[in-house]
Amino acid sequence: MNEDDVFVIGTAGHVDHGKSSLVNLLSGIDPDRWQEEKDRGMTIDLGFAWFTLPSGNEVSVIDVPGHEKFVNHMLAGIGGIDLALMIIAADESIMPQTLEHFNILNLLGVSKSIIVITKIDLVDDEWLKLVEMEIKDYITGTNWEDSPIISLSNHSKAGLQELISTIDRSLNDIDAPKNIGFPKIYIDRSFSVKGFGTVITGTLINGSVRVGDDLEVMPQGIKTKIRGIQAHQTNHEKIDPGTRVALNLSGIEKNEISRGDLLVKPDVLSNTFVIDASFDLLEEYPNEIKHNLNVTFHVGSREFYAKLRLLEKNLPLPGNECFVQFKFENPQPVLKGDRYVIRTNMNTIGGGIVLDVDSKRHKRGDKNLIDKLKSLKSGSISQKIINLLDEHHIMTLNDLLKDLEIHSEELIPIIVTLKNESKLIQIGDSFENSDFISHEYWFKKITDIETHIILFHERFPLRRGIVAQNLKIDLMIEEKIFAHLIDFANQENIFSEVAGHISKSGFYPRLNSQQIDFVKMMKERMTLDPFNFEHIKEFDNEILNFLCLENILVKIDAEFLVTKEFFENTITIVSNYIKKNQSISVAEFRDLFNTSRKFALLILEYLDSTQITKRVEDVRVLR
Repeated sequence: MNEDDVFVIGTAGHVDHGKSSLVNLLSGIDPDRWQEEKDRGMTIDLGFAWFTLPSGNEVSVIDVPGHEKFVNHMLAGIGGIDLALMIIAADESIMPQTLEHFNILNLLGVSKSIIVITKIDLVDDEWLKLVEMEIKDYITGTNWEDSPIISLSNHSKAGLQELISTIDRSLNDIDAPKNIGFPKIYIDRSFSVKGFGTVITGTLINGSVRVGDDLEVMPQGIKTKIRGIQAHQTNHEKIDPGTRVALNLSGIEKNEISRGDLLVKPDVLSNTFVIDASFDLLEEYPNEIKHNLNVTFHVGSREFYAKLRLLEKNLPLPGNECFVQFKFENPQPVLKGDRYVIRTNMNTIGGGIVLDVDSKRHKRGDKNLIDKLKSLKSGSISQKIINLLDEHHIMTLNDLLKDLEIHSEELIPIIVTLKNESKLIQIGDSFENSDFISHEYWFKKITDIETHIILFHERFPLRRGIVAQNLKIDLMIEEKIFAHLIDFANQENIFSEVAGHISKSGFYPRLNSQQIDFVKMMKERMTLDPFNFEHIKEFDNEILNFLCLENILVKIDAEFLVTKEFFENTITIVSNYIKKNQSISVAEFRDLFNTSRKFALLILEYLDSTQITKRVEDVRVLR
């Protein structure tokens, strides 16, 4: 922990075990904001405070309600904390909401904790030792096994300094929250301040924000701008991740925002209806998990309805991880890597990690799918990059950073290693401006294109090659990847592209001996009788198109064909005639070539279209 690092700690525990009193003791701030909370002596919504540690670091505190009716509020506040203070009253020991909060914190990946036994002045030493033993028995074998246990009296303040020192030491072992440039804030409060407008609060995750930054409220897609930033009642121009913040937003009304909305950079996130996820079923949940179970889905400070679909053939077993799919009633701003909790009928069922978004409906028991999800869950960053490229085919550095939620300084060396291991193709000079494609996909597509072109040449040996757009459509290759593939193949002399046609390198259309004899015979016939509509009918389309493309024959119109030699001779005769007589009419052409008016008109119109002559009233002149 550096001197400027900011961390967020959260309370957890059963109702009336002294969570809010402890926050007040640590910070001097009463976290119970509502009169109803003060009247009932019970926290019913989230409370917030902060204090400074002996090391000089400031700590934000989120106080959550302990009553079972308000677990949804607890879930809205506890996500994104760095350290949990599990509060257990000495006179009651572990209670139902203690257990549920333990489970929720584990599901959300909060493994750093301090257990605080409060109200020790209400019990004798022997009872306190029994409570400590019960707690140690419960946490043995869990992520919390090594958590410090501090006994404390809110009244005499006995144990307070030990707790503060333990918090300081515990946070010193935690890495500062990563700043990977993609800030997000799950809103837990929104209100309006006279003279300032709309204000939201939440914990800043993943990136920094500054005054003037544009943001987007999801799922609504409303664009807004930061007018002001406060943290711990101090104004800031810029704030780093891991901080409890209040943002003054412009261009948006309070009634357009609610708890659970997500603030992100504009246009970096799309809502989704369906996700794939890992899932841990709690041992305490008494019922069997059914396919298509209706649940309440909690992510960040957001909650909404979803349908749970089982992806594996066997039913989930308590304490065992499996893989599931969730279909949401409405599109939701859920990201890969988000931790979630699901509940039904006031009971917490389990939770896990979002592995994929915008998922398709899967066939239950698909082994390949389960293997892919296992890799997404526990694979290395290298494997996750390959999985992402297998899914999306082409990605930029920013795409990868957003999906992996790591620093570019961490990602780039991994990309270099994957390139050196021939697992990844980089197209571009700099990492920031490059596209990345998996090596396997890249060369599979090169092979697919090569095979397709060879088959095309066999089927159409007189064509220069396949039209590039048709090739892209036939093989269903994305436009951007296709362009890169063709550039690469040209440079490597695998294919060649001429006038929008792609062929195998070294290929050139040629007539076979039988076709050569036929063309020779037809040219002789056409030379003897050039003005004849029957000639064109003797050619099949493939040979005709080839001969015209190679400039062996000239197609005057759909029904009239002449040899190249005849056409060039015609140009010479017409040009000389016009130079001598200033112009030529249809009748003059007819007489000059001893043909009909119809043939004369067809050839003169073709000469116009090829920019050799132009029509002026009823005659042609040279251009």
